[in-house]
Amino acid sequence: MNRNRALRRRIVVATLLVLSVALLTVYFRESSGGPVHQLEAKTLHVVAPLQSGAAQVTQPFRNGWNWVADLFGAQSENKRLRREVQQLRQQVAETLVTQQQNDELRGLLKMKGASVFPKGSRFAPARVIARSTTAWYSTVTIDAGGAEGVRLNDAVVNGDGLVGRVSAVTPDASQVTLVTDQDSYVDATAVPGGARGLVHGSVTGGLTMEYVDRSEKVVVGQTVVTSGQKGSIFTRGIPIGQVSSVAQQDVELYQSISVTPWVDFHTLDLVMVAL
Repeated sequence: MNRNRALRRRIVVATLLVLSVALLTVYFRESSGGPVHQLEAKTLHVVAPLQSGAAQVTQPFRNGWNWVADLFGAQSENKRLRREVQQLRQQVAETLVTQQQNDELRGLLKMKGASVFPKGSRFAPARVIARSTTAWYSTVTIDAGGAEGVRLNDAVVNGDGLVGRVSAVTPDASQVTLVTDQDSYVDATAVPGGARGLVHGSVTGGLTMEYVDRSEKVVVGQTVVTSGQKGSIFTRGIPIGQVSSVAQQDVELYQSISVTPWVDFHTLDLVMVAL
């Protein structure tokens, strides 16, 4: 019985193959108006509405499937893009930090090589590691101390000019009183011209040049540098800032001069101590 069934199935398959080959042969050999082409046209005419209806019925399901597939694809793409954006932000931040540090280091090298300091002067590079938390005192802490040869009242500078002086020393760190501190006084001179006075800070973070005689000519835009007078802890010529305003009153013996510091104390980071 099984052999007979298998034989019948084989005969049916062979017959269908022969008919298919025969129909294809006739189809390709006859003209477009032949009976096989006409049968095809009639079959399409009957089947087309059914195919159209089936397509309309299944279209919402296909759309839903495509929407779900697109949603998962979009979520995956969104995660990938978020990772790329995060990596790019990190790279940009690292590049900006590196660029800033390079600019500060170039400034330090320029200051170190300037003729302001005596030939053979030694310097201890340092980084600001803490800042004062009160408005009444303008101080920072740097990561260089007695172990690096730092001593009290050593001058602290960066690439823009005078930062302040060392006011306390430990083996591994030092406290620096900034020129903007209200108790800080620096012998200074305005150049060109040579008018001398004392620069001191204030609680507002600005600088004022005091005790400049009314007869001295000081104008906005002049540069203020350390005077290096005898007894001063700072060598002559360290940049402090620029004259931003000059006021005179008939009843006063001295001029009232405001100075904008060259150093940006809000972003102060790398410094060096003149040993």
